[in-house]
Amino acid sequence: MSIHYSEDYHNAIVAAGEGSATARWKDQRRLISRYKPGGTLLDIGCSSGGFLTTMKSSAWELYGIEMEESTAERARAATGAKVFVGDAVDAPFLLGTFDVITCFDVLEHVYNPREFLLKVLEWLKPDGIFYAMLPNIDSWEARFFGTYWYGLELPRHLSHFSPRSLRHILTELGFEEVYFATPRVSYVERSVEYVCSNIIEKMGFSPTPQAKPKTRSFAWRAVRKGIRVGVLTPLAQLASLARAGPSMEVAFRKGHHKSELP
Repeated sequence: MSIHYSEDYHNAIVAAGEGSATARWKDQRRLISRYKPGGTLLDIGCSSGGFLTTMKSSAWELYGIEMEESTAERARAATGAKVFVGDAVDAPFLLGTFDVITCFDVLEHVYNPREFLLKVLEWLKPDGIFYAMLPNIDSWEARFFGTYWYGLELPRHLSHFSPRSLRHILTELGFEEVYFATPRVSYVERSVEYVCSNIIEKMGFSPTPQAKPKTRSFAWRAVRKGIRVGVLTPLAQLASLARAGPSMEVAFRKGHHKSELP
């Protein structure tokens, strides 16, 4: 699987998480703090610690899980967090360790979501909060773009969830829903890039990977800004209100009954 996570991919993820971190993660931080004002927090897929830097305070003891050692070291240096390197299900955390476990765009990458979520359940303290963001396969964008929808992101995304299927697996395992929304975001631009890449390939050329840095002209940036403000933002707002946005933001509490693998 590591062959599908290039250096350009890792660099893009790091840049997205670190860039204007306070503003980037403010809504997530506010929502988590609504349910838990402090305690032990584990960020699975913490990258270089962009989110964890915003939680760094005397109220929180921070932990992370990251697949790549040099990226994990950046997270440690930036946040003071204890970061395990490797597959999440192999992390040696004890039962009932964490008050909060966060998982930003990670669940769709794991081979066995049920096994992964059982680990999360075990690691949480009673009434602990599992907070996650992940693509919504039942969104309007997914239905419109089909195989070109950015949220599919083959071959890195292995599992895809709708609100119904995500609720089903979490409640079956013993979680209790406390928050569920589809935020005001849009993958339209990225999906259109997939369509364009397919056209370029059919013409016999090699498209530039989306993760590879690109230099955009001022004119292009101005046009894109206009499209975002005039078209994409209103559509994203409408989709969010209809609970049909391309991304799901959820918080589930660990229930008091125990679930086990059949």
